[in-house]
Amino acid sequence: MDRTPLRSNLADLVDLSIKMDLDATVDPESLYHRDRDIGRKLSYLAGKPYCQLRYWLWQVIESDHQSFLGENAVKALRLITLVLLFLGVLVGWITALGVFAYNGTQPVNVINVLAIFVGFQLLLLLMSAVIALPQNLLHFIPGFRPLQDFLSVLSPGRLISPLIRFLPSEHRLAFEAALGRQKIHHIVYNRVRKWLILQLSQVFAVAFNLGALAGCFYLVAVSDLAFGWSTTLEYQADSFYWLMRQLAWPWRDWLEGALPSLDLIEATRFYRLHKGILPNATAVTDAAILGQWWQFLLMGIVFYGLLPRLLALTTARWRFKVALEKAFLHTPGAQQVLDRMNHAVVETGAVEPEVKRLQDLEITQFAKKNSFAGAKGYLITWAGINVEEGQLEDVIQQAVAVKISHVMPAGGKCSIEQDQRVIEELCAIREAAIIIVVKSWEPPLLDFLDFLEALRTALGLERIVMVVPVSFDDKRNLVSTDPKDLDIWRQKLQSLGDPRLAFQPLKFKAD
Repeated sequence: MDRTPLRSNLADLVDLSIKMDLDATVDPESLYHRDRDIGRKLSYLAGKPYCQLRYWLWQVIESDHQSFLGENAVKALRLITLVLLFLGVLVGWITALGVFAYNGTQPVNVINVLAIFVGFQLLLLLMSAVIALPQNLLHFIPGFRPLQDFLSVLSPGRLISPLIRFLPSEHRLAFEAALGRQKIHHIVYNRVRKWLILQLSQVFAVAFNLGALAGCFYLVAVSDLAFGWSTTLEYQADSFYWLMRQLAWPWRDWLEGALPSLDLIEATRFYRLHKGILPNATAVTDAAILGQWWQFLLMGIVFYGLLPRLLALTTARWRFKVALEKAFLHTPGAQQVLDRMNHAVVETGAVEPEVKRLQDLEITQFAKKNSFAGAKGYLITWAGINVEEGQLEDVIQQAVAVKISHVMPAGGKCSIEQDQRVIEELCAIREAAIIIVVKSWEPPLLDFLDFLEALRTALGLERIVMVVPVSFDDKRNLVSTDPKDLDIWRQKLQSLGDPRLAFQPLKFKAD
């Protein structure tokens, strides 16, 4: 087993996306032979695509002696995390100094402390939970998608963009490059971005609570705080005691000193008349008890602020790691690397080169690039392609090397309900290859893009969908497509950011 460096998942994801961009300019035959050799070395990892792809990346980086941006992106993230930690502690400290401010006249209002450090924190935690909801669940909850978008804008994790401007140039460029690829391939990297923002938000929140606790401890230790509670509502002391007891349920059975008694609650209700009065307390004998609230308030910050945020941070870090691994496997070009490696592992030696066996075909075959070669195929003809069905099937079967088992029309004169039935049928057939044939001279319109989006949402990220633009001559025979039309289709489909959307025009040798 090869010895490999211990690298971050984020560094691997950034470097893999860069390597896929570089490989796009390399001769396919060179890539094939390179990955054949690596695939044989990694045969012990067959059936473990994530490990196989990571080891492939490490070996390619080492053999090419290249320095990618992955490690710099990780260092940039660490610096941003440290800045958010510092800002969180600072904001928490300042907030505590403000909320617990006591000038010797009116006591610190317990209700204000609970509202800010318990109520408001729970509200923010609920907002984080809404942002964390999976996208497929939002389809069933009306109004939650715009709410999620709005709340994500308010997240402290959004401070990434302004903070990266102050990073060293090499770290800034690496992180900006990673964010740029996220925008291009947003379908793949959207979950990574979401959980990164949530993770950084929880880092800030944990730091805020630590700063608030430090500020509160400082004031308790160096000053004589006095607490009381005051409200205009008709709220009796026994009702307020019941509420405080419910709030203290996490610690009341093992830390009785942090639960305010009924006598304490009765003695510390105050009114702001005449610079503040405590009608149920005497100035001398009860002065000492005015500071006994501090244990209850500190425990409230710990149990309703710090601990939930630590749990949320742990969850966000775990989901961020899962999102990185999933995005790593679905990076555009990654599946082709796995196909070349695994093909090399199971391939036996041939007397004649593989290219010779394709010379009798009338079109240039690209089937060996596709992981579903040899599978059953479902052919979708979009917007009424006027060509003999048998001819179209034969050409597609020969080009893509799939067995067309069913042809379905969609788009054009077909209703939305018919298109939806096509999507449902494709979802039910798990192993089938999906090929959509479109008219190359017609640009990709909104109805086709909506169909692709609905199809991807229903299928998930695992299935490959192939779009094949076709052209005809005057005799309605298939011919090679105009390069200008292909550029329009290619650019539009690439802008969708779908790594499992293959674009494969037909190219005839006779042309």
